Amino acid sequence: MKRVHKFIILSLISITISGCGYVPTGSVTQGIRVDDIDLSGKSKAELHIALEQLGKEKNKPVTIVTDKTNTQATWKDLGILENISELEQDILSYGYEDDALTLLSNRFKALVYGKQFPYALKLDEVQAQAFLTEFAKTMDTPGHDAYLSVENGQVVLHPAKNGKRIDIAATMKALKESVATGNINTLSLVYTTENTVKVTDADLKSLTTVLASYTTSFDPSNTNRTNNIEIAANKMNGTLVKPGQNFSFNEVVGERTAEAGFDDAPVMIDGKLVPGIGGGICQVSSTLFNAALLSGMEIVERNPHFEPVGYIAAGRDATVAYGYLDFIFKNPYNQSVYVITSIFGGEVTIYIIGVGSDKPKSVDISVGGEKEIPHSTETRTDMTIEGGQVIEGHPGLTMVTTRHIVYGNGVTSTDTYESLYDPVNTIIIKGKPKPTTKSPTV
Repeated sequence: MKRVHKFIILSLISITISGCGYVPTGSVTQGIRVDDIDLSGKSKAELHIALEQLGKEKNKPVTIVTDKTNTQATWKDLGILENISELEQDILSYGYEDDALTLLSNRFKALVYGKQFPYALKLDEVQAQAFLTEFAKTMDTPGHDAYLSVENGQVVLHPAKNGKRIDIAATMKALKESVATGNINTLSLVYTTENTVKVTDADLKSLTTVLASYTTSFDPSNTNRTNNIEIAANKMNGTLVKPGQNFSFNEVVGERTAEAGFDDAPVMIDGKLVPGIGGGICQVSSTLFNAALLSGMEIVERNPHFEPVGYIAAGRDATVAYGYLDFIFKNPYNQSVYVITSIFGGEVTIYIIGVGSDKPKSVDISVGGEKEIPHSTETRTDMTIEGGQVIEGHPGLTMVTTRHIVYGNGVTSTDTYESLYDPVNTIIIKGKPKPTTKSPTV
């Protein structure tokens, strides 16, 4: 045993004497390898060349293993970066430590057991996540939420279907582990079914009753206006409103832009129909207002038009303008409610679905207290026209809509909603006199 100890001590002394300085710029310590490539005794320049060559050999397309067809991506795609300078420093420093005992220990372990360094890589996580997120769009299998429909007067539940999507966080973790070990020949995607369904069967199972519905008519031959009605109604269809939650028309339907698919159609501005994006939207919000009234919803925000509209009685309308005017109701019940929209044959119908015990026993809606607001006559001068022109106005109107409701539990409530329709003044425009024609002289 003493001879063994003596041999080890002599070996350490021999290793130390054999050229091991303390500055990490000498040759590579004996026994150091990278990916099983022996780098022992190489100079700094030789080490750099060897690592560069190894990098070229390793920098090959990464096979992405999917549940469909495998594909390949470059290191650049995945944000994989070489870190040779740091690896060089680590290798050249090993066995050249300032502490003599550490130096002797590391040199002995490298010589006897070998010292393996992984090829140095680092990951640009922003680039990697961006690539995987975009790649997932082509690989994810969409599911669908549970949803309700009304068929022959009955509420029908259509079960949810789980999809399958790439778990970006778990796949990123696997990629980072591969980069850390330098083993990046393949990347197996991690899949999950979580968060592929937002509305579950359990969310809708108890919602079996039509609390109320309301229908308004439109002219389907007006294609632009019909398109806008269909888009707005479809965006609302299938909205689950949980107990105490607000439903905001503007949040659900979104901004009415051409990019969102909305067409040019007349809209009401300052009491006049003028061309604009999203005409017809207010018919959907007005239909929803009445369905909300009849189903017992709490009306949080409702605004009348500037003047009565043709598709619904005065006092029963609700105008909206994105970023300016909204229609909002609150679910007052202890159970969720569900919004269904249906468009057929020039009619838009909105259903509010809930549990049977929440269905109101009776709802009475009346409009009264009408008061006319006089309009005025304005005279203007416009010398660019000949003669004159009269633009007829009309008086304004105020009224009060009253809802008296008896809820399913017997509680009663009376709410009122005021409507003010602005008067539009008659405008008389005086132009320049028309030229007179003289009778010819005889």
